[in-house]
Amino acid sequence: MAGDAVVGALRVVLGADTADLDKGLKSSQSRLAAFADVAKASMALAAASVAAAALAIGASIKTAIENADKVNKLSQSTGTTTEEFTRLSYAAQLADVSQESLGKSLGKLAKAMVSAGTDAAGTAAQAFTAMGISVKNTDGSLKSSSEVLSEVAGKFEGYRDGAAKTDLAIKLFGKSGAELIPLLNQGKQGLADSGDEAEKFGLVLD
Repeated sequence: MAGDAVVGALRVVLGADTADLDKGLKSSQSRLAAFADVAKASMALAAASVAAAALAIGASIKTAIENADKVNKLSQSTGTTTEEFTRLSYAAQLADVSQESLGKSLGKLAKAMVSAGTDAAGTAAQAFTAMGISVKNTDGSLKSSSEVLSEVAGKFEGYRDGAAKTDLAIKLFGKSGAELIPLLNQGKQGLADSGDEAEKFGLVLD
């Protein structure tokens, strides 16, 4: 009788333990399934992030190439080197002057320099003479337009803003000359400092 009671008690205990074990296993399986779902979602998100990053990098590279090509063409049309133009472009950006306006203005300046170099009595020559600026080097060759722009800026920073200053800018840089005044007001040293900063930031193309 006592043996039967012991066996019965063992069956009860083992049954309870088995039930607890089944319950624990089911709970573990549920947690593992939930973890698997989270892991899958995380992997999908990571894959999407990598794909988005790849697209962004590709777009950035494309934009950089297009901008470099644009700058190269603008520098050729304005009589400057790519390096000089990108240095000036940074200074222009700080003065809220667009690349397009800078390019047009430098193109007009180059024409004014040629005119001043061949016609000493012309309007452009008179404007340069009034500022005490020579468009030619000591060997008789024309200076670069970026060099003359720097010299003009050195004069403009000391001139009072007004109609006379605007008129002078238009004579030298064409209709877009008025837009260039904030850039010229930085002065020769200001343009040099901005160019050095652009080079420091890796924005200058050679």
